[in-house]
Amino acid sequence: MRVIIKPPFKRDRDKVNSISLLEALAAKLEQIEKAQGTENITGLKRLTGYSTLYRIYVKTDRQSYRIGAIIRNNTIWLVRFLPRKKIYQKFP
Repeated sequence: MRVIIKPPFKRDRDKVNSISLLEALAAKLEQIEKAQGTENITGLKRLTGYSTLYRIYVKTDRQSYRIGAIIRNNTIWLVRFLPRKKIYQKFP
């Protein structure tokens, strides 16, 4: 898939201090880039009421984060990367 990272995603990622969470995010980004379609991305779920908005689950031992994404055709825009409790307030 073609991956486009938006500036809010970069800002959210830069605020994270946990090395294990950043490693989990890097592994998830690699999986997204190698995926042939949405069915190959684990933790992907469409948001209720939207046709192109999705969340992608990223978890470590202590933290549960979500990636807010827009998927159209073979392109995925990574918009936000926030904790589970905050993602649905900021995305969409």
